Amino acid sequence: MLVFYYKETHLPKLPTIDQTEKTFGTGPALKYVAAGDSTGVGYGASDVTKTYTYQVAQYLAKNHTVDFKNISVVGAKTADVPNSQVGKIIAENPDVVTISIGPNDATHLVSQKQILSNYKAVIQKLEQGTTAKIYITDIANFDDATILPWFYRDLLEYRSAQMNHKILALEDSRTKVVDIFNFGWQDYNRAQTYADDHFHPNDLGYQNWTNAFLSKLLRIFKLVIFLLTFCYVFVIRLYVSLN
Repeated sequence: MLVFYYKETHLPKLPTIDQTEKTFGTGPALKYVAAGDSTGVGYGASDVTKTYTYQVAQYLAKNHTVDFKNISVVGAKTADVPNSQVGKIIAENPDVVTISIGPNDATHLVSQKQILSNYKAVIQKLEQGTTAKIYITDIANFDDATILPWFYRDLLEYRSAQMNHKILALEDSRTKVVDIFNFGWQDYNRAQTYADDHFHPNDLGYQNWTNAFLSKLLRIFKLVIFLLTFCYVFVIRLYVSLN
């Protein structure tokens, strides 16, 4: 597309994001693998610490020793995840997986049927091949992505909104869908959340992505804590009643 040729030839180059494997925190071991496209890499952030995957790893490291690996690839489409990334994820035997994908399918007008099929393949393969908790985004919106003509943005927004209803419906007990299309943007001036390429999120934009993922993670961990507390109280009461 001409707009992306213009981006590559006329707009500032964005910082290269460090994707080397990292270890954070202390406590029980936890393996976290991030996958997907340039948003998974964190392209558009000023450095790796501002990416949503790094910030998710830092959150998990509050109570764990987190081994964090990021296998995201700039330019990846939904088909690339089941075809090229899922096998690598399974080989890592992760406890937590995050995946952000979809915008490259949207801009290249990949059929909704194919996108949904790819999402289903990712979820099925990861649920069968791992015991991990899986967090995957729907398709991000393109509000104020001014590298794109307004009429094309409107078309993408319309198609993505339709598609995301079906993607959100894929959520189950193992896989949680992060509604990045809608989450939290009402609290921001959207024009201020884009990087210098006018397409990817900047630090502020990725902060909202972090909040969106943590909103899902927090629900799961709160539920786990509740269940563990309930079991502990039940065992104590049972012990007291028997003695």
